[in-house]
Amino acid sequence: MEEQHATLRVLPARRPELHEVPEPGPRPVRVHVVGTDPLARVGLRTLLADHPAIHVTGESPPGPPLARALHATRPRVLVVHGTLPPEDRPAPEAVSVLTVGEAPGAPGAPIHGHLPGTATAGELTSAVVLAAAGYTLVGGGTSGLPPPGPRLSTVSPDELTDRESQVLELLARGLSNAEIAGSLTLSEHTVKTHVQNMLHKLGLRNRVHAAIYAFETGVRGSF
Repeated sequence: MEEQHATLRVLPARRPELHEVPEPGPRPVRVHVVGTDPLARVGLRTLLADHPAIHVTGESPPGPPLARALHATRPRVLVVHGTLPPEDRPAPEAVSVLTVGEAPGAPGAPIHGHLPGTATAGELTSAVVLAAAGYTLVGGGTSGLPPPGPRLSTVSPDELTDRESQVLELLARGLSNAEIAGSLTLSEHTVKTHVQNMLHKLGLRNRVHAAIYAFETGVRGSF
């Protein structure tokens, strides 16, 4: 079986110009976990719970419990194990839907993205942050969506120093410069310099482009 890879394309209705996307702020993304399998819901919630850029508002099965949770907690992203029945889908402008596990071509296909069941915790958290910013995940050409365009940068991540790779990974997780500085025990000014150097080396415009690049290339910091 071929390994499934995830790439990204922009949601035109929400972000018409990439350079107009604001930098991610420090406010955590509100996430609700949905699925018919209680153990799967707990597993996804556990993977997301300790991430500083994500706040898990709860978990529930589809149907009336989900409707009540959406009304009470107002999440920004739904992480769905399996598929979400069409009748349970919220309005696209209200929340982004990211599914994990089943083939995205199945009934109730995702609105904003899909990750295979083999996705790592880092890929899942990055996908949540990017979905909240208005991007759609396209997995391996199997989703029935148009094929994604070329990558934003053809420069290998090997061109980055270990520290720049660490900064890139944390940036892709949605951390601000101050939060990256705290995580790596650096000054905020030093982090800003690393971000600028990293963007220059990779030929990227901004932090959102860097987050997409990190997701596409599977960057992992050496810490």
